[in-house]
Amino acid sequence: MKMKTAVPSILLLFVGPVLLGQSPPTDPLAESLFPPELVLQHQAEIGLTDEQRTALMSQVQKAQDRFNDLQQRLQKEMEALGGLVKNERLEEQSVLTQFDKVLDRERELKRAHLSLMLGIKNKLTAEQQAKLREIKGKIAAGQIRSPEEVQRVLQGKMQKVQEGVQRWQNEGRDPREVGEIMQEFEPLMKEGKHKEAEAVLDRALKLLRESEKDKE
Repeated sequence: MKMKTAVPSILLLFVGPVLLGQSPPTDPLAESLFPPELVLQHQAEIGLTDEQRTALMSQVQKAQDRFNDLQQRLQKEMEALGGLVKNERLEEQSVLTQFDKVLDRERELKRAHLSLMLGIKNKLTAEQQAKLREIKGKIAAGQIRSPEEVQRVLQGKMQKVQEGVQRWQNEGRDPREVGEIMQEFEPLMKEGKHKEAEAVLDRALKLLRESEKDKE
């Protein structure tokens, strides 16, 4: 499950800029916390229970609603700041006051993200956390796909399915068989079962490809 927000990952928000050629400091959040996408993507490997998954999904949904609200507030403050600095002559104190409001909204967002990550970690056992750290090491080494890469793959395959269905419709063919397969996709995504969801897309694409071969 990918969270639908324009807010950057909390792990990026807390990394400061590199100044004077210094190496960036180690990010304790990246080392010690686990984003929901990672937990759900590898739920089978870590032995996530149904109770844990239900609690995690509920927490993520509540957080998402909060993120959306905070993002809208941040956008309004940013637009107000942009309007102030467009003037030819600037009222410095007004601009700085508005900038403080932007920083306040950003701080709320960061705090909300951190709260979510803390809640997720507290739902995991020590063994599950150790397994996730091992998985993160494999991602860093390029041995397995990251949650972001998984999302890109899913989006790419979904687009191919949609294009294939559109071709069928343009040719006057009935795409219901593909639609029946795709009915399994959304429930799996909601449960964070990305591997199973990708397998559904692969089945749909296989059907579309086989149909193209038969036509040839």
